[in-house]
Amino acid sequence: MHNSIVSFNRSVIEARQSGELYVLIKEKLGVPLQLDDLLRAQVVYAVSAFDKLMHDLIRIGMRMQYEGVRPPTAKYLAEPLPISVHQAMGGAVFPNTSSAIFEAAIFQKHSYLSFQDPDKISDGLSFIWSEKSKWEKIALQAGFVSAASLRTQLKLLVGRRNAIVHEADMDPVTYTKRPISKQDAETWVDLTERCGNAIAALVV
Repeated sequence: MHNSIVSFNRSVIEARQSGELYVLIKEKLGVPLQLDDLLRAQVVYAVSAFDKLMHDLIRIGMRMQYEGVRPPTAKYLAEPLPISVHQAMGGAVFPNTSSAIFEAAIFQKHSYLSFQDPDKISDGLSFIWSEKSKWEKIALQAGFVSAASLRTQLKLLVGRRNAIVHEADMDPVTYTKRPISKQDAETWVDLTERCGNAIAALVV
């Protein structure tokens, strides 16, 4: 899981570079162009990095349970897989081959899922973490006032990310792009960074 956390934090740094480019071009060079999409890209990249971290932690954590080095959760034990996968794992000559087959099956099955909304994150984490009060633990670890506050901020972030990706961030009435500031983008990137690292610290 360590490599996944390193990759996540590197991706967050790369997401911030869009904001740095915005400052360089607009504020320092004074180029008279509409550059707000650089800030929107920053938000999209940060949420994508967070989503990938969740997928990685869950997939690797499930593999570790399969290998017997991590205690199984109830959701893990109830996860169905095709008979063809069971047959392939049972026919594997080496244990690491069986683990690789299992992990590939989980990767394929979860590739259709998104772990961005708080409820979906909590449900996904149940594959590897039996904690009942997940958001209370995450909020405390990340330094947020309350679980409710963190969940609300994440919902707002995901809503804005979806508006950017699926609606070009357009207001449906005026057909103009919603305003976004450098501070907005930085706040949302900070949110993904704090939340991602908090979750990683709790489940690794």
